[in-house]
Amino acid sequence: MKSFFSMFSESFKSLRDIRTLTTTGILLALAFAIRSFSIEVTPDLRIGFTFLATCTIGMLYGPVVCGASTFVLDFIGYIVQNKSPRAYSPQLAVVVVISGVIYGCLLYKCDFSNKKIASMVKIAIARASVVLFCNIGLNSYFLYTLYVNKDFGVTNLTSDGISGFAAYCVPRVVKNLVQLPVDLVILMIFLPMIKYAYDKVRAQFGHTKGSVA
Repeated sequence: MKSFFSMFSESFKSLRDIRTLTTTGILLALAFAIRSFSIEVTPDLRIGFTFLATCTIGMLYGPVVCGASTFVLDFIGYIVQNKSPRAYSPQLAVVVVISGVIYGCLLYKCDFSNKKIASMVKIAIARASVVLFCNIGLNSYFLYTLYVNKDFGVTNLTSDGISGFAAYCVPRVVKNLVQLPVDLVILMIFLPMIKYAYDKVRAQFGHTKGSVA
């Protein structure tokens, strides 16, 4: 338990390092560029790969930095790219932050050289957790209650409301579950390469693997 909380503390302290802020800024710019090429299936459903950048931030700098980064990406993306008259949703913003914290908690300091199998398992758990809990679960619920059926809620469930919510979730479930294996393959190739390159650059400047930022 102590190591769990120390991970948050270490991640927070890394925000004081200019290298952390610079690298995170570059990755956010990359994420924003990737986001602009997302395929919009419906106003509430898109196919994209911004998770590559956010997972990288989580792997390098932990849950605090990744949670804050996903919020910044979501908020700036809404301001710049949003074409809907809908107001910015605090509920959906919280889900975004939760996804960043999950990535940070599970991927922080993954070691692909000595614990490759364990790190690959962490990648699978991290992405699957975000897809199932955040994308399919929380996002579907908030999108439906905010924009489709405002009367629907856990305190006033009806058969019509449940059936309507289930029908609304079907395309989201199909899209996310079909894309999940592709996401995992990409992450399992992409993240070890990024970690290797990152460690090599740090080593050239005299930083050890265990040091912050």
